[in-house]
Amino acid sequence: MPRIIGGRYGLSSKEFTPGMVKRIFTELAAAKPKNHFTIGINDDVSHTSLDWQEDIAVIPGEVVQAVFYGLGSDGTVGANKNSIKIIGEETEQHAQAYFVYDSKKAGAVTVSHLRFGHAPIQAPYLIQSASFVACHQFTFLERMDVLKLAAPGATFLLNSPYGPDEVWDHLPRDMQQTIIDKKLRFFVVDGYTVAREARMGRRINTVMQTCFFALSGVLPTDEAIDAIKGAIKKSYSKRGEAVVRQNYEAVDSALAHLHEVTV
Repeated sequence: MPRIIGGRYGLSSKEFTPGMVKRIFTELAAAKPKNHFTIGINDDVSHTSLDWQEDIAVIPGEVVQAVFYGLGSDGTVGANKNSIKIIGEETEQHAQAYFVYDSKKAGAVTVSHLRFGHAPIQAPYLIQSASFVACHQFTFLERMDVLKLAAPGATFLLNSPYGPDEVWDHLPRDMQQTIIDKKLRFFVVDGYTVAREARMGRRINTVMQTCFFALSGVLPTDEAIDAIKGAIKKSYSKRGEAVVRQNYEAVDSALAHLHEVTV
């Protein structure tokens, strides 16, 4: 007779990851498997939970996994939706995106998860190990661990009011250690200065988007900029030609303000 056990996952909106799947199959093979288990949470009431290992790598190494931390209303989510559409339409690569944000949206933290690569992507869950991490708000550094998902050797892009020669002294000590331990490539751009000079207020989305394409290399820089401008035209044409030109100016100025930090 086949052995059948049942359980619950996804409690408290927890992701159902490959590590959890592996653990369930391991439990199924046990001499006395636990029935009516829970996984993804620590069930300290009925003690039905299974422990699991998170760092199960099933995504092909050639697939780029990028995570972006933004602020609701700063345009990060919209720019990333355009980015993944550009990658899907302008390259031969497979593309996937998930977006996590608070129901209040404006003023809340947003997290964008983008995957793309030549291999098919079968990953119905959020990124667990990112080869690219971008933090669009410097104030987040004191509020959360934005490098938690960064893989060893990943690229870290930070929107910073401090230049490449002074930003290090303004980072939290634990972040400095993470950058060193994981051997991250660290880049900064003063997105707000670029946006202000382009008369865009505090909307830094196209600035950060341009830097992402330049660092990821998914498209030649000139092609990426042309594609970004095409997306800007579609997204903002209803707001008037002046808004479109302001975004164009921000895109054209962004890379001059992008600098690598020597660690």
